[in-house]
Amino acid sequence: MNNKMKKPIKISKNIFLKKFKRTSDNFNQKLIQYIEDPNDENIHDIRVSVRRLETAYKILPKSTREQSKIKNNIKQDRKFFKMNAKIRDFDIICANMTSKYPDRTLSLVQSLKNSRIEHIENANRLALKISRLPSLEIPKSALKESKLEKKYLKVLDCIVLNIQKNTIIALRDEEKIDELHMLRKDFKKLRYSLEFSSDKKTTFDVLKNLKNIQDMLGEIHDSDIIINYLKSIEQNSRYSDIISAETMERNKKYNTFVTFFRKYPKADNFGLKF
Repeated sequence: MNNKMKKPIKISKNIFLKKFKRTSDNFNQKLIQYIEDPNDENIHDIRVSVRRLETAYKILPKSTREQSKIKNNIKQDRKFFKMNAKIRDFDIICANMTSKYPDRTLSLVQSLKNSRIEHIENANRLALKISRLPSLEIPKSALKESKLEKKYLKVLDCIVLNIQKNTIIALRDEEKIDELHMLRKDFKKLRYSLEFSSDKKTTFDVLKNLKNIQDMLGEIHDSDIIINYLKSIEQNSRYSDIISAETMERNKKYNTFVTFFRKYPKADNFGLKF
């Protein structure tokens, strides 16, 4: 890790446990809201909750992570997250087509909405199953501060290394969709991991910048979802002009991201010390 980084990151067992409980409680609340109404907002919220819960899980020392109850809960949550990823894609495409090209994409949008219904039914069954599982709780006695700190710093170090690796590739070529996607996911992981830090003063500005980068990469990813879907359907030549327009917009988003990112010479670690 870069020796020039000056801001050490700390984690406290007591603060972590409080945040873990808050994260778990938030997930349970968002899950209930999802079951009651799986609209696009609730799908977004539950996916964020799963990501935060999974982040907390990865910070736990191995001896705690391997406990069967915790492991099973996270396994079901991950499955639920993946099921909703496809539904979110449907929502993104439908919203884009409806707002920009309503007259030309009526049948396309209706087909996606029909597929969404089927996917929601399957996801809701799993949501109900998860809602019956006992809430995740970590006893204070089960966690050693030294092991927690060691694992936390290891997680942060791994995320930053992945960001550095994918940044080199993604900033040079806008066609590197997989690397951009991984970069977006890693910035999310870094942001959610830093939220568990016990040092708000050190992480406040960093978290704000991470959110900005995450949002820009999210916009690019949404464009990639739309473009790839339109290219995949039969007779996509009917939508060639839409594909061209969306590709042009996607390129503008990419250039905005590159310009923003290059303003920060230490944007791959934000001057933090792990």
